[in-house]
Amino acid sequence: MTTPLALPALRRYLRHGTLPQLAAFEAVVRLGSATRAAQALCVAQPTISGHLRKLADALGVRLFELRGKRLVPTAAAIALLEATHEVSAALARCEQTLGAYREDGSPARAGAPTGSMPRAPDLSDGRA
Repeated sequence: MTTPLALPALRRYLRHGTLPQLAAFEAVVRLGSATRAAQALCVAQPTISGHLRKLADALGVRLFELRGKRLVPTAAAIALLEATHEVSAALARCEQTLGAYREDGSPARAGAPTGSMPRAPDLSDGRA
């Protein structure tokens, strides 16, 4: 039996830690800049840029256009954003299901991931 992730076309999603890349991508789309996304995710701005570059390379599409100092998502990025939300929802459902198997019944152990990609706080205040 072949699992979906064993398909050659889906192997691109298994490279380079796709979940952190998707978290960085989502924050940049929402906040409009890699700098603000980095601040919100508590990482260095070059880390965000690296995640975006690796994600775009792995997917073979351009994700952003630079307009002034603002990163504007392409049509491909908008499609990816919807898929990113679906991935996050699937991980949240998985985490909820696995919570029943934990000894204390909690949704997550202390210090463990919550199952969904971290969401950066909304820092939009009109600044570009």
